[in-house]
Amino acid sequence: MIMDSIKYIKNKIIEKRNLLDKIAQSDLIFNPTLSLEKIRQFEFENHIELPLDYKRFISEIGNGGVGPGFGLKSLFDSIIDFKLRNRPCICLNKEFPYQEKWNESWIASFDWDDDYPESEIVDKYMNTKHIFGCLQIGHWGHGCTFLLVVNGTEFGNIWLDNRADYSGISPVLNKENKHITFSEWYSDWITNLI
Repeated sequence: MIMDSIKYIKNKIIEKRNLLDKIAQSDLIFNPTLSLEKIRQFEFENHIELPLDYKRFISEIGNGGVGPGFGLKSLFDSIIDFKLRNRPCICLNKEFPYQEKWNESWIASFDWDDDYPESEIVDKYMNTKHIFGCLQIGHWGHGCTFLLVVNGTEFGNIWLDNRADYSGISPVLNKENKHITFSEWYSDWITNLI
């Protein structure tokens, strides 16, 4: 299954590159791949194992590059929460805390026209503990990011972190309302690229 999905992605990349009339070839650029040795070292240092489809993608296709939103971040960049001023690292060896959509209850009752939440409330809301066990693999825009869960019951699934827009954290779902893996998410994006 994973072998087929990675092969599918590779074939789609070739197909899209051949459509030079519609997109520039420079739009389909990937960072160099990572060796399995470097990936194993990353896993060892962070006390995790990466999902096989993602591991194959970064070792066979590219360690970041073209993808949904503003593209895929490299493995080493994906552990840094770029949207916070102090750019903290995300703790990967703790489990991702959610299985269903989450948001703070105060957000729905807040009067956004007349006020703005106090900084300590926002800091607590934006704390990386909400995305423990995740790689921030892509930037969707406006500080919202795609997450790949690498630790916890949602292992291997893609989630969307919309806390920058005060919309919480939610799973990315397919048409059947089921959580999707990295290869399903990326395959769907590249299939619909043009």
